[in-house]
Amino acid sequence: TLRRIDFSGNKIEEIEDGAFSKLLLLEELSLAENRLIKLPVLPPKLTTFNANQNRIKSRGIKANAFKKLTNLAYLYLGHNALESVPLNLPESLRILHLQYNNITTITDDTFCKSNNTRYIRTRMDEIRMEGNPILLAKHVNAFSCLRTLPVGTYY
Repeated sequence: TLRRIDFSGNKIEEIEDGAFSKLLLLEELSLAENRLIKLPVLPPKLTTFNANQNRIKSRGIKANAFKKLTNLAYLYLGHNALESVPLNLPESLRILHLQYNNITTITDDTFCKSNNTRYIRTRMDEIRMEGNPILLAKHVNAFSCLRTLPVGTYY
């Protein structure tokens, strides 16, 4: 019946994929300030996931890691080593922190659906991407479905 776990600041280097498999009601999980290089399989009911300040690279996040997390509203992956924005972000997402990673590129489909010009990501209130070596102004179409522009460098 656990709903919240905070493993922040524990020098954890690895978590096995099945570690959270029986925690079906878990809503909040913090793995911040550890030494993770990859993410484990996450519980399906998560609303908040914090993995800030780890060593996670893009290849350490499975392609559909967040796709089935239909309640996920807050995703914190700042201060890691990500080279790209995770794929298949759920529609439920409100806050996305990706600041101070190593993100160098995004596509028109990263946040939006390039084949659907009427699509609006209505719940997304905040995206932080500052401190990444990407010039956001070169990728204007990637934000056409958002109500507000991501925080980051545009010049």
